[in-house]
Amino acid sequence: MRRAFTFALCSLLLAGCATGGKTSAPKGGATETAAASPPAKSTQVVPGPVEVVGRVIAIDPRSLTVVIDVAPYASLPATLAGRVLITRTDDLRPTARLESSPYLRGRTLGARMLAGKPQIGDEVVIAPAAP
Repeated sequence: MRRAFTFALCSLLLAGCATGGKTSAPKGGATETAAASPPAKSTQVVPGPVEVVGRVIAIDPRSLTVVIDVAPYASLPATLAGRVLITRTDDLRPTARLESSPYLRGRTLGARMLAGKPQIGDEVVIAPAAP
């Protein structure tokens, strides 16, 4: 048993050493076209301008308050109080503008309606800063 294991291990190591340093040239003379083509641009992935806060879970039209359930993995900025938020439907049409309040308890955020008519279930995002 031990000899069989040792033999198998040595066979794998020798096979790996035999083919480890060889590289094959591309077929069809592609080396000339690869050398003549400019290097590919590296693209950097950056976050989008819109930060998702959560979803609307309650609306009080008399006092113009909106309660937002903050998404579990949302990274909220430290200066969220007083920032303008936008509610939007699932097809990304804006429905209202809100002003976030300093009230943040756990995953519940309070906001005040500035304009529009949000619906329960609308997505809430931080309004992108104007350049």
